[in-house]
Amino acid sequence: MSKKIDLMFCSRLAHFFRDVDLKGRSCPEFIPEAFPPNCLNDDDQWSAGFLLRYALRFHHVWATYGVQEGKRTILGPKAAVSFTDFKPAELIDLREGARPQDGVVTQYALTFPLRTAMKCGIQRFEPCEQADPEDMDTLCARLMELREMAKSGGLRPSRYMSKCSDWRWTYPGNYQRCIEKIEANGFEGNTTPGLKLQVKKWSGIGVVVPDMKTAREVRYDILTLIDRKIVSCQHFSHILVCDKLAANAEGISKDKIEETVLASCMDWDAPLWMSSLEAHVSTLDFSSCVLIHGSSRLKGPVHERGGCWLWFEDNTHRYVRALVTTGRIKVNKMGRYLASLDELDPGRDLREREEIALEIAKELEQKHGIKSTYFSVLNSQCPDDDPAYCGGLDGGYYYIRGEASDA
Repeated sequence: MSKKIDLMFCSRLAHFFRDVDLKGRSCPEFIPEAFPPNCLNDDDQWSAGFLLRYALRFHHVWATYGVQEGKRTILGPKAAVSFTDFKPAELIDLREGARPQDGVVTQYALTFPLRTAMKCGIQRFEPCEQADPEDMDTLCARLMELREMAKSGGLRPSRYMSKCSDWRWTYPGNYQRCIEKIEANGFEGNTTPGLKLQVKKWSGIGVVVPDMKTAREVRYDILTLIDRKIVSCQHFSHILVCDKLAANAEGISKDKIEETVLASCMDWDAPLWMSSLEAHVSTLDFSSCVLIHGSSRLKGPVHERGGCWLWFEDNTHRYVRALVTTGRIKVNKMGRYLASLDELDPGRDLREREEIALEIAKELEQKHGIKSTYFSVLNSQCPDDDPAYCGGLDGGYYYIRGEASDA
């Protein structure tokens, strides 16, 4: 991890992701008809982890009206992205079984330096100042509910837990018009209104996850953005793993909190650094492998045409990083790591090249312990086109899966 990293967590804002039940009363008003094919989610349940990975992979956080129990919490015509002050001690309490205030805090979040957030238009929001008179009864009832929960032990605040501070980034465009365009014309050329994470001014983003498994998943997503040159290596600051935080928050000073937070961050950017020599040696090895397997097989008649690549599953493996460094591997828009088979005649039958790619994959697994298979597109040389086909491979972290979260 870079040593020059902003870990002043007391001066960060967090956007937390929560589980969404599409059959419940707290789901967004606008629900997309379908997710991209690399998103393997349940039709009726979106887990917080799934939504965090979707936001990262597609560098986009949806603006909504914050519907809770059938009522908007964001009033007026402008949708927004909600934030709150980020307090690591609350993550420790949550992990140990405390119930978060207002259900806001989860173990899935994106965090932003406060200075950056304010420069980018995130503003503090005070409900009592902006609430409709009709909503004041609801607001007062909620405050009374929280008070009673605290008395009964339903809330277990620590000395770090104070009144939740709400912040909002308001979508500047016409939200309703954007949604109407999507409903009329589909997503092609239209984007769900929201905050574009890839914009340089948001640099310094942190990611919060519950465990190392999820940390490895979001690392895959972040690396796809870097390798596609959508963001720089410095755009994301850290990945905080809640399981690695201190056992409890009781009696820990502010300095100790920052120390335990730093120790709980994953060294996510280590795969990015590689010598030019190692990169070129590995690329030469790959080139020789493709050439040998291609020349050992006679050309057959051509029945199908199209592009064929070798799809690598692990984007942190040294061999893959070497091929990315030299440009031999490109990442398509869905996040697949595809190595070009330059030494194979593109005029050969497509299925023939797929079979050769499988032979190459078998040799690379034996020599380097890395999994790969063919990826092909019929009648096109563009890896983002359809119809696309691939060999049998679990896919690793390429797929954004919709397992239910525990937080």
